[in-house]
Amino acid sequence: MSSLNNRIDTWIFDLDNTLYSADSGIFQQVHELMGKFVSNHLNIGINEAKKIQKKYYKEHGTTLKGLMDNHGVEPDYFLAEVHKLDYSIVNSNRNLNNELSKLNGKKIIYTNANMQHTLDVLERIELSNFFDEIFDIKMANYVPKPEITPYEEIIKKYDLNPNSSAMFDDIAKNLVPAKKVGFTSVWIDAGYENFSDDIQSSKQYLDHETTNITDFLENVNKGNI
Repeated sequence: MSSLNNRIDTWIFDLDNTLYSADSGIFQQVHELMGKFVSNHLNIGINEAKKIQKKYYKEHGTTLKGLMDNHGVEPDYFLAEVHKLDYSIVNSNRNLNNELSKLNGKKIIYTNANMQHTLDVLERIELSNFFDEIFDIKMANYVPKPEITPYEEIIKKYDLNPNSSAMFDDIAKNLVPAKKVGFTSVWIDAGYENFSDDIQSSKQYLDHETTNITDFLENVNKGNI
């Protein structure tokens, strides 16, 4: 089989904990703000709020979707509140950026976050204006990964050939629909997956696994993968 760089013409990347280190602490900030939002909105204690936050993430794909479905929360307000972050803790990875620049073809961000957060992160990691397209949660009509509908919408919107497209994500279950629609799936194992059963049930849909996206892309660019 030919190397990925010879047969893939569209590269689809998750944003958070994929294009920057999960150790940065950004998502810890997001989780704290989500817990506070749930606590305030539902008028419950923070411990109970965190249980609901986790439950909705598990059952709905995102905490937001659970809040929308069960409590009528306005999505843009929620997203603005939980992304009031200190982005100074996110740093660029020049080696990763170098390998990304060598990839042939179109490059797309596909994220469950909103556009402003995406742009803020891309600026911090020195990838502003690098990606050809950004497909955020609003463009997905607030239907999150791993629902299959937005994956199908991406194919249609950007006129993609799934068989020559690859998707990278740090959450294994998000790659199940990617594989089902025909993408080559690459799991970035950041070592913190929330639900181990999600990993096991997703294994058969993962074409590639790595703990280091930079090393993986370096091998892609060398024709080793």
